[in-house]
Amino acid sequence: MAFLMVEMVETEVECCKIISEDVENAVVIEGSPELGLIGNIVGWLLVEELKMKEIGHIESKYFPPLAVLYKGVAIRPFRIYSSDDLVLFLSDFVVPPEVTYDMTNAIVEWMDRNNSKEVITLNSIAVRQKTNGVAAAANSFEGLKRLGDLNLPILPFGNINGLSGTLLTRSKNSDIPGSCLFAEVLNQYPDPRAAASVVDVLNRMLDIEVNPEPLLKEAEEIESRLKELANAVQGEGESPAYS
Repeated sequence: MAFLMVEMVETEVECCKIISEDVENAVVIEGSPELGLIGNIVGWLLVEELKMKEIGHIESKYFPPLAVLYKGVAIRPFRIYSSDDLVLFLSDFVVPPEVTYDMTNAIVEWMDRNNSKEVITLNSIAVRQKTNGVAAAANSFEGLKRLGDLNLPILPFGNINGLSGTLLTRSKNSDIPGSCLFAEVLNQYPDPRAAASVVDVLNRMLDIEVNPEPLLKEAEEIESRLKELANAVQGEGESPAYS
């Protein structure tokens, strides 16, 4: 019986280290939990729906002391997955600002070595009223045209926080096309419905078929619980009438 040996390659910078298999000519998606936990929610759905294989992880002494439980098993908090020509960098915590620059350099170095086709990073934008739309930005005018062809509104001004911003600028320096998708959120709480909107866009961008229905069902359950809570609070706030 022949055994396939898979080489794990290390990419190390000052504060962190990527230990991963190489996957050439892939599209890279980055998901980390910013406002609404959009990147994290979408990332976990991709792992489940596409049956992605864990191919590596990122480690750093600056990460929070954390392990993630998945089906009862403790796993690393920042993992790398792959399926076909897709690679996912998925974090279950907000990457500390002091780590972001060096980590981005390590990720871009990994993409350079593997001739990655592009990077798509997931983020969110706070709005006063939701339309369940998805806005976008890119690191080149060619990238903007592609997003426009998908009928995505372009975010003209503003700051891009977290890994998303540094990945767009650093990937541009390496001539790797990059784009960022922004879901609409009202606050910092998990928003599966907004994440489902991002999944719809990824399906069109990458010609994949990921079912967003589990997120919509989760959103309905959350909204139902919030409505029940609001009604209970309103009931408690009513004063009894006395004649």
